[in-house]
Amino acid sequence: MGVRSRWIADVEAHPGEAPDLARAVLGRLVDAEIVVPERSDCVLGDVPGGYAPGPSWKAAVTGELGGFPDVWPNGLEIDVGRSAFYGPLGGASSGPDRVTCPECGAWLPFETVFAEVEEWLEGGPGSLVCARCGTRTGFNGWRWPVPCAFAELGLRFWNWPRLADAFVADLRHVLGHRVVAGADAH
Repeated sequence: MGVRSRWIADVEAHPGEAPDLARAVLGRLVDAEIVVPERSDCVLGDVPGGYAPGPSWKAAVTGELGGFPDVWPNGLEIDVGRSAFYGPLGGASSGPDRVTCPECGAWLPFETVFAEVEEWLEGGPGSLVCARCGTRTGFNGWRWPVPCAFAELGLRFWNWPRLADAFVADLRHVLGHRVVAGADAH
């Protein structure tokens, strides 16, 4: 089994509010015992540790539980700052690897927008201009071949089973913004 993360990204959080929103979400998850409050070595990435599953972690998931939480990594990573979240591309179930303009339906191959995404991650603008209709639309407004989100705040649940719809809805309520949820394989 490859390492997999399930993610929830707040696509409306502004940079100035993302740290406070992250603290509010973490507080909610700790209070519900979904995760423990102490950081530990339970995630991948450049963060100073993550939050291991708490005694009530099952309240956040649905489906087959397998060997979780006895795999590593298995914690919650909270990303504050520009981050891109997207699922695996190239699978038959995801359809063509292209990004579609929400205004006119013109499309771009996914790989051609990587440079734009990299520029955004470095502080540049987070939008694409459609070559056909000329409309400039933020990344989160385009139609992607798999769930994608470009956000100032995101939660990665390393190797967790599928997140329950009610759990995602509760976090959406706590954040007060539109969220996008998905999964990726590494």
